[in-house]
Amino acid sequence: SVILIIAIGWLVSGQIKKIDNTNENLIILNENEQNDIKSNITNTVKIETKIFNASKIDQSIILQGQTIHNKKIDIKSEIIGNITKINFNKGDDIKKGSPLIEISKENRLELLNSAKKLIELYEIEYSSTKQLIDKGLSSKSKLGLASYNLADAKSKLKSIQIGINNTNLTAPFDGIITKKNIEIGDYVTPGKILLTIVNLNPIKIKGYLSEFDVDKVKVNTKAIIESSNGVKKIGKISFISPSAETTTRTFEIEIEADNNDLTFKSGVTTTIIIEGSELLAQKIPPSILTLQDNGNIGVKALNEKNLVVFYQIEKVKDTIDGMWVSGLPKKVNLIISGQEYVTLNQKIDLQ
Repeated sequence: SVILIIAIGWLVSGQIKKIDNTNENLIILNENEQNDIKSNITNTVKIETKIFNASKIDQSIILQGQTIHNKKIDIKSEIIGNITKINFNKGDDIKKGSPLIEISKENRLELLNSAKKLIELYEIEYSSTKQLIDKGLSSKSKLGLASYNLADAKSKLKSIQIGINNTNLTAPFDGIITKKNIEIGDYVTPGKILLTIVNLNPIKIKGYLSEFDVDKVKVNTKAIIESSNGVKKIGKISFISPSAETTTRTFEIEIEADNNDLTFKSGVTTTIIIEGSELLAQKIPPSILTLQDNGNIGVKALNEKNLVVFYQIEKVKDTIDGMWVSGLPKKVNLIISGQEYVTLNQKIDLQ
């Protein structure tokens, strides 16, 4: 029995040795238990979470633009002559077909009459030669020559008629005279610019979309344009460039808006607002983003069972104090600190 008591005492003393002190109770563990506690302390990870709630945000795109004219043309002289009449002043609002300038006809009317008479003679010659050939009294070569002379005379007549028509210049479209380069009596030659016409209705607005925004809009998308003096108009996107600018990596767009009142001038700086739909999104700090091995970008969160989950997100827009993203539940408990130390499906004990 003595041996049994000693054996039991030895077993107990090998597990726990308790020393009573007046000031404290000190528990001394064996080596294995000490290692277990050290291991638990080492594996303890501190994380921080925060509840994020979704909000509706406006996806409208705001950018700067500039107005440009709808059409512009330099009216040039096609003939030689002197300016005999001018029916406009610089700045006039003119309509399509309005008479603008008259240039001297010189001897073109005389040339026209001569060409007409020559055609009559060649027509008689051609008809007579053809009759002789039918009777076997002439050769086909003479008929060919007569046919050539007639065609040549008709071509010259047409050229003279065009020259006469070009002595009277009219407006090719509605617009405003922005340049007047001639006066009565001026001698003009082919190619000389006489005046410039600009059309401002509809007005066009040019802007540039970022790579991030270009896929959010399409042709005929509604846009609001506000000039630097506060005038607003509603237009639609009429053009989206299929290729980016080499230096800026932005895409040119054009918007057309009714400008019948001509309140928008060409070359004015504008603000373009391209309306977008409302979207549920959360604003998160970019520092909590996680990149998975497969390249997906997202965030880690805790579900209702406190298990670590991953949500792939899509950036909606950047702001100074955070990033708006979609792809998350309306209410989500995101890991905002220590996310790099936890793995998916890991159980987290919150304190």
